Amino acid sequence: MKHRHWLPAAAGLTLALTCAGASAITISEREPNNTGATAQAVLTNDSTIRINGARTFTDPSDDFFSFDVRQGGLLSIVTSSRDFFADSILGLYSPSGLLLASSDDAPGRGLMSAIQFLVPAGLTGRFTIGFSGYNPARLTCSATVTECYDVSGDFVFDNFVAGGGAGGSTGWDYAIDIGGVSLVPEPGALALWALGVPLLAAVARRRREPHPTHAAA
Repeated sequence: MKHRHWLPAAAGLTLALTCAGASAITISEREPNNTGATAQAVLTNDSTIRINGARTFTDPSDDFFSFDVRQGGLLSIVTSSRDFFADSILGLYSPSGLLLASSDDAPGRGLMSAIQFLVPAGLTGRFTIGFSGYNPARLTCSATVTECYDVSGDFVFDNFVAGGGAGGSTGWDYAIDIGGVSLVPEPGALALWALGVPLLAAVARRRREPHPTHAAA
């Protein structure tokens, strides 16, 4: 049997904020978003984002998406596809446009990509991801695929090849799941928001109250 506990107003608000921080949103990929400069902006306060898209033969272009990182912590980006032959590459860029991490074939994901990136404290703002189909012909080096991507020799893919989708793996649907503590506003911001909620409610309530009328002298 479940027991129901009633919470004071402040505690109830805190619980509501906590639940809101664990919310999710699903959006669909929208063109044009073929470059970092034209990235599709995902404007949300949700802690989990799912992007649904497709790489079609009529438009095998790269897809870029931007979203807000609000605090340091783990940022998880995982791609998937219902089609077994799907083969992707993925890159993560900082607000200044610096490539932070990239992925070709992630462990346990088949030919699909995934990035687990620990955002340093203070590195907040609008991050961008680039997503495309794998195309070895577009690599900017003549070495093997592994050596070309893994420039530091640590078995972590460091390079995202813009334009990799042109003539590369295409003809499949995809989903990109973005999550992690870095998407959730810091506790201080939530507390400030919580303090403002009762004030806004009081103002709204006051506006609804009937104003007294004065008889003419």
